[in-house]
Amino acid sequence: MTQPAKNSPVVLGAVFVLVVAFVLGIGQLTRPRVLNGHALAGSRPATSPSTEPSTPVRPRAVYRLADHPFLTTPVSLAPITCVLPPFGTSDQQLAAYYAAGVECLDAAWGPLLTSANLPFEKPSLDAAPILKDGPCGAAPESDHAVAYYCGRNRTIYMPTSRLRDNGGGDAPATHLATLSHEYGHHVQAMTGLLRAADLKITDAGEKTPAGLEMSRRIELQANCFAGMFLTSAAGKGSISAVLARQAEEDFQYAVEEKPENNAHGSATNQAQWAVAGFKSNSTTACNTFAAPAKAVA
Repeated sequence: MTQPAKNSPVVLGAVFVLVVAFVLGIGQLTRPRVLNGHALAGSRPATSPSTEPSTPVRPRAVYRLADHPFLTTPVSLAPITCVLPPFGTSDQQLAAYYAAGVECLDAAWGPLLTSANLPFEKPSLDAAPILKDGPCGAAPESDHAVAYYCGRNRTIYMPTSRLRDNGGGDAPATHLATLSHEYGHHVQAMTGLLRAADLKITDAGEKTPAGLEMSRRIELQANCFAGMFLTSAAGKGSISAVLARQAEEDFQYAVEEKPENNAHGSATNQAQWAVAGFKSNSTTACNTFAAPAKAVA
Protein backbone atom coordinates (compact mmCIF):
# COMPACT_ATOMS: atom_id res chain seq x y z
CA MET A 1 0.00 0.00 0.00
CA THR A 2 1.44 3.39 -0.94
CA GLN A 3 2.05 6.04 1.67
CA PRO A 4 -0.31 9.07 1.54
CA ALA A 5 0.92 12.43 0.34
CA LYS A 6 0.63 13.72 3.88
CA ASN A 7 -0.44 12.49 7.24
CA SER A 8 -4.12 12.74 8.04
CA PRO A 9 -6.75 11.95 10.65
CA VAL A 10 -7.45 8.74 8.78
CA VAL A 11 -3.81 7.84 9.18
CA LEU A 12 -4.31 8.74 12.84
CA GLY A 13 -7.81 7.45 13.09
CA ALA A 14 -9.64 5.07 15.39
CA VAL A 15 -10.38 1.48 14.32
CA PHE A 16 -12.25 -1.10 16.35
CA VAL A 17 -10.11 -3.25 18.62
CA LEU A 18 -11.64 -5.86 20.94
CA VAL A 19 -15.15 -5.33 19.58
CA VAL A 20 -16.59 -8.29 21.45
CA ALA A 21 -15.09 -6.88 24.63
CA PHE A 22 -17.07 -3.69 24.12
CA VAL A 23 -20.28 -5.67 24.66
CA LEU A 24 -18.94 -6.37 28.12
CA GLY A 25 -18.29 -2.69 28.61
CA ILE A 26 -14.65 -2.61 27.65
CA GLY A 27 -14.72 -1.43 24.07
CA GLN A 28 -11.74 0.11 22.37
CA LEU A 29 -11.50 2.17 19.22
CA THR A 30 -8.39 2.87 17.26
CA ARG A 31 -7.57 4.63 14.06
CA PRO A 32 -5.02 2.78 11.91
CA ARG A 33 -1.83 4.43 10.81
CA VAL A 34 -1.93 2.94 7.29
CA LEU A 35 -4.52 3.80 7.15
CA ASN A 36 -25.03 2.57 20.74
CA GLY A 37 -43.03 -2.60 33.47
CA HIS A 38 -46.50 -2.74 34.08
CA ALA A 39 -48.94 -0.94 36.28
CA LEU A 40 -50.94 -2.42 39.10
CA ALA A 41 -54.38 -0.92 39.57
CA GLY A 42 -55.54 0.31 42.94
CA SER A 43 -52.14 0.74 44.56
CA ARG A 44 -52.90 4.27 45.65
CA PRO A 45 -55.33 7.06 44.75
CA ALA A 46 -54.49 9.14 41.75
CA THR A 47 -53.18 12.61 42.50
CA SER A 48 -53.44 15.69 40.37
CA PRO A 49 -50.35 17.25 38.80
CA SER A 50 -50.73 20.26 41.07
CA THR A 51 -50.32 18.16 44.24
CA GLU A 52 -47.77 15.63 42.90
CA PRO A 53 -44.28 17.10 42.50
CA SER A 54 -42.76 16.37 39.13
CA THR A 55 -39.50 14.46 38.88
CA PRO A 56 -37.12 15.36 36.05
CA VAL A 57 -36.36 12.51 33.69
CA ARG A 58 -32.80 11.38 34.28
CA PRO A 59 -30.57 11.65 31.20
CA ARG A 60 -30.06 8.24 29.68
CA ALA A 61 -28.17 6.89 26.70
CA VAL A 62 -30.41 5.67 23.90
CA TYR A 63 -29.28 2.44 22.27
CA ARG A 64 -30.62 3.05 18.79
CA LEU A 65 -29.05 3.93 15.46
CA ALA A 66 -30.80 5.49 12.44
CA ASP A 67 -33.83 6.49 14.52
CA HIS A 68 -31.81 7.78 17.45
CA PRO A 69 -33.36 11.08 18.62
CA PHE A 70 -29.95 12.73 18.50
CA LEU A 71 -29.87 12.02 14.76
CA THR A 72 -33.51 12.65 13.88
CA THR A 73 -33.98 15.95 15.72
CA PRO A 74 -31.47 18.53 14.49
CA VAL A 75 -29.26 20.13 17.12
CA SER A 76 -26.17 22.23 16.53
CA LEU A 77 -23.07 23.20 18.45
CA ALA A 78 -23.03 26.77 19.68
CA PRO A 79 -20.08 28.95 18.65
CA ILE A 80 -17.16 28.17 20.89
CA THR A 81 -13.94 30.03 21.61
CA CYS A 82 -10.96 27.76 22.18
CA VAL A 83 -7.91 28.93 24.05
CA LEU A 84 -5.03 26.72 22.97
CA PRO A 85 -1.35 27.13 23.81
CA PRO A 86 1.14 27.80 21.03
CA PHE A 87 1.58 24.66 18.96
CA GLY A 88 4.85 22.81 19.31
CA THR A 89 6.04 19.28 18.72
CA SER A 90 7.77 18.43 21.98
CA ASP A 91 6.01 15.92 24.22
CA GLN A 92 5.10 18.66 26.69
CA GLN A 93 3.83 21.03 24.02
CA LEU A 94 1.69 18.41 22.31
CA ALA A 95 0.23 17.21 25.62
CA ALA A 96 -0.69 20.78 26.54
CA TYR A 97 -2.25 21.35 23.11
CA TYR A 98 -4.37 18.19 23.38
CA ALA A 99 -5.44 18.97 26.96
CA ALA A 100 -6.63 22.45 25.99
CA GLY A 101 -8.34 21.00 22.94
CA VAL A 102 -10.28 18.49 25.05
CA GLU A 103 -11.39 21.30 27.38
CA CYS A 104 -12.79 23.18 24.41
CA LEU A 105 -14.46 20.06 23.03
CA ASP A 106 -16.04 19.50 26.47
CA ALA A 107 -17.36 23.06 26.46
CA ALA A 108 -18.84 22.55 23.00
CA TRP A 109 -20.39 19.09 23.28
CA GLY A 110 -21.38 19.02 26.97
CA PRO A 111 -24.19 21.60 26.76
CA LEU A 112 -25.49 20.06 23.54
CA LEU A 113 -25.80 16.58 25.03
CA THR A 114 -27.33 17.98 28.21
CA SER A 115 -29.92 19.96 26.24
CA ALA A 116 -30.85 16.75 24.42
CA ASN A 117 -31.34 15.02 27.80
CA LEU A 118 -28.44 12.70 27.13
CA PRO A 119 -25.76 11.92 29.71
CA PHE A 120 -22.44 13.71 29.63
CA GLU A 121 -19.20 13.22 31.42
CA LYS A 122 -15.84 14.60 30.47
CA PRO A 123 -13.48 12.06 28.95
CA SER A 124 -10.04 11.48 30.34
CA LEU A 125 -7.01 12.21 28.21
CA ASP A 126 -3.87 10.13 28.15
CA ALA A 127 -1.17 12.08 26.33
CA ALA A 128 1.85 10.21 27.64
CA PRO A 129 4.72 9.88 25.17
CA ILE A 130 4.51 6.08 25.15
CA LEU A 131 1.29 4.15 24.83
CA LYS A 132 0.89 1.49 27.53
CA ASP A 133 -1.54 -1.38 27.98
CA GLY A 134 -4.82 -0.33 29.57
CA PRO A 135 -8.38 -1.40 30.43
CA CYS A 136 -9.16 -2.12 26.78
CA GLY A 137 -6.30 -4.58 26.44
CA ALA A 138 -2.86 -4.50 24.93
CA ALA A 139 -1.81 -1.24 23.35
CA PRO A 140 -1.80 -1.35 19.54
CA GLU A 141 1.55 -1.42 17.83
CA SER A 142 2.89 1.89 16.54
CA ASP A 143 2.57 0.82 12.92
CA HIS A 144 -1.10 0.02 13.45
CA ALA A 145 -2.52 2.97 15.38
CA VAL A 146 -1.36 6.26 16.80
CA ALA A 147 -4.53 7.43 18.58
CA TYR A 148 -7.64 5.71 19.87
CA TYR A 149 -10.60 5.90 22.23
CA CYS A 150 -11.26 3.35 24.96
CA GLY A 151 -14.87 2.99 26.02
CA ARG A 152 -14.29 1.22 29.32
CA ASN A 153 -12.54 4.13 30.99
CA ARG A 154 -13.85 6.88 28.67
CA THR A 155 -10.32 7.84 27.71
CA ILE A 156 -8.88 9.42 24.58
CA TYR A 157 -5.34 8.17 23.99
CA MET A 158 -3.10 10.63 22.15
CA PRO A 159 0.48 9.35 22.61
CA THR A 160 2.68 12.28 21.74
CA SER A 161 5.66 10.38 20.33
CA ARG A 162 3.52 8.43 17.87
CA LEU A 163 1.53 11.46 16.81
CA ARG A 164 4.69 13.43 16.23
CA ASP A 165 6.71 10.74 14.50
CA ASN A 166 4.08 8.63 12.73
CA GLY A 167 1.12 10.96 12.67
CA GLY A 168 0.60 14.69 12.34
CA GLY A 169 4.20 15.81 12.48
CA ASP A 170 4.40 19.59 12.69
CA ALA A 171 0.93 20.24 11.17
CA PRO A 172 -1.39 21.52 13.92
CA ALA A 173 -4.45 21.03 11.71
CA THR A 174 -3.85 17.28 11.53
CA HIS A 175 -3.45 16.97 15.29
CA LEU A 176 -6.61 19.02 15.80
CA ALA A 177 -8.59 16.92 13.33
CA THR A 178 -7.44 13.69 14.97
CA LEU A 179 -8.38 14.90 18.44
CA SER A 180 -11.79 16.09 17.20
CA HIS A 181 -12.42 12.70 15.58
CA GLU A 182 -11.48 10.76 18.70
CA TYR A 183 -13.77 13.01 20.74
CA GLY A 184 -16.51 12.16 18.25
CA HIS A 185 -16.26 8.57 19.49
CA HIS A 186 -16.79 9.86 23.04
CA VAL A 187 -19.97 11.61 21.87
CA GLN A 188 -21.09 8.29 20.39
CA ALA A 189 -20.36 6.56 23.69
CA MET A 190 -22.35 9.12 25.68
CA THR A 191 -25.39 8.98 23.40
CA GLY A 192 -25.54 5.18 23.19
CA LEU A 193 -24.76 5.06 19.48
CA LEU A 194 -21.43 3.34 20.00
CA ARG A 195 -22.88 0.55 22.10
CA ALA A 196 -25.80 -0.02 19.72
CA ALA A 197 -23.49 -0.21 16.72
CA ASP A 198 -21.04 -2.47 18.48
CA LEU A 199 -23.78 -4.99 19.23
CA LYS A 200 -24.56 -5.10 15.51
CA ILE A 201 -20.90 -5.69 14.71
CA THR A 202 -20.66 -8.46 17.26
CA ASP A 203 -23.74 -10.17 15.86
CA ALA A 204 -22.46 -9.92 12.29
CA GLY A 205 -18.79 -10.59 12.96
CA GLU A 206 -16.10 -7.92 12.95
CA LYS A 207 -14.55 -8.85 9.60
CA THR A 208 -17.76 -9.75 7.75
CA PRO A 209 -19.08 -7.33 5.11
CA ALA A 210 -21.93 -6.32 7.45
CA GLY A 211 -19.57 -5.85 10.39
CA LEU A 212 -17.13 -3.76 8.38
CA GLU A 213 -19.95 -1.62 7.02
CA MET A 214 -21.20 -0.87 10.53
CA SER A 215 -17.65 -0.01 11.58
CA ARG A 216 -17.42 2.41 8.67
CA ARG A 217 -20.70 4.05 9.71
CA ILE A 218 -19.23 4.66 13.16
CA GLU A 219 -15.91 6.01 11.89
CA LEU A 220 -17.48 8.25 9.26
CA GLN A 221 -19.90 9.66 11.81
CA ALA A 222 -16.94 10.57 14.03
CA ASN A 223 -15.56 12.52 11.05
CA CYS A 224 -18.89 14.33 10.76
CA PHE A 225 -18.95 15.17 14.47
CA ALA A 226 -15.39 16.46 14.11
CA GLY A 227 -16.56 18.70 11.27
CA MET A 228 -19.34 20.08 13.47
CA PHE A 229 -16.86 21.04 16.15
CA LEU A 230 -14.38 22.58 13.75
CA THR A 231 -16.98 24.88 12.21
CA SER A 232 -18.30 25.89 15.64
CA ALA A 233 -14.78 26.94 16.68
CA ALA A 234 -13.68 28.46 13.36
CA GLY A 235 -12.57 32.07 13.48
CA LYS A 236 -12.69 32.41 17.25
CA GLY A 237 -9.91 32.27 19.80
CA SER A 238 -6.99 30.02 18.91
CA ILE A 239 -8.72 28.23 16.03
CA SER A 240 -8.67 30.59 13.10
CA ALA A 241 -10.95 30.11 10.12
CA VAL A 242 -7.90 28.96 8.14
CA LEU A 243 -6.84 26.41 10.76
CA ALA A 244 -10.39 25.02 11.04
CA ARG A 245 -10.66 24.68 7.28
CA GLN A 246 -7.28 22.97 7.07
CA ALA A 247 -8.33 20.48 9.75
CA GLU A 248 -11.60 19.75 7.95
CA GLU A 249 -9.82 19.30 4.63
CA ASP A 250 -7.26 16.96 6.21
CA PHE A 251 -9.80 14.14 6.17
CA GLN A 252 -9.49 13.86 2.39
CA TYR A 253 -6.03 12.31 2.67
CA ALA A 254 -7.29 8.90 3.72
CA VAL A 255 -5.38 5.79 2.77
CA GLU A 256 -7.57 3.34 0.90
CA GLU A 257 -7.94 0.12 2.85
CA LYS A 258 -8.32 -3.26 1.21
CA PRO A 259 -11.96 -4.41 0.94
CA GLU A 260 -11.44 -7.16 3.48
CA ASN A 261 -10.15 -4.60 6.01
CA ASN A 262 -12.15 -1.53 5.03
CA ALA A 263 -13.35 -0.27 8.41
CA HIS A 264 -13.04 3.46 7.67
CA GLY A 265 -14.35 4.09 4.16
CA SER A 266 -12.90 5.52 0.99
CA ALA A 267 -10.98 8.77 0.94
CA THR A 268 -13.91 10.38 -0.85
CA ASN A 269 -16.39 9.33 1.82
CA GLN A 270 -13.98 10.25 4.61
CA ALA A 271 -13.86 13.77 3.25
CA GLN A 272 -17.56 14.05 2.42
CA TRP A 273 -18.76 13.21 5.92
CA ALA A 274 -16.32 15.70 7.48
CA VAL A 275 -17.60 18.33 5.05
CA ALA A 276 -21.22 17.43 5.91
CA GLY A 277 -20.62 18.21 9.57
CA PHE A 278 -18.55 21.29 8.80
CA LYS A 279 -21.11 22.84 6.45
CA SER A 280 -24.29 21.96 8.32
CA ASN A 281 -23.29 21.93 12.01
CA SER A 282 -26.30 19.65 12.53
CA THR A 283 -26.51 16.20 14.06
CA THR A 284 -29.06 15.10 11.47
CA ALA A 285 -26.42 15.59 8.77
CA CYS A 286 -24.28 13.02 10.61
CA ASN A 287 -26.79 10.16 10.43
CA THR A 288 -24.48 7.70 8.76
CA PHE A 289 -26.73 4.86 9.93
CA ALA A 290 -29.51 6.03 7.60
CA ALA A 291 -27.17 6.61 4.65
CA PRO A 292 -27.13 4.32 1.61
CA ALA A 293 -24.36 1.76 1.45
CA LYS A 294 -22.47 3.61 -1.28
CA ALA A 295 -22.16 6.68 0.97
CA VAL A 296 -20.30 4.63 3.56
CA ALA A 297 -18.28 2.41 1.24
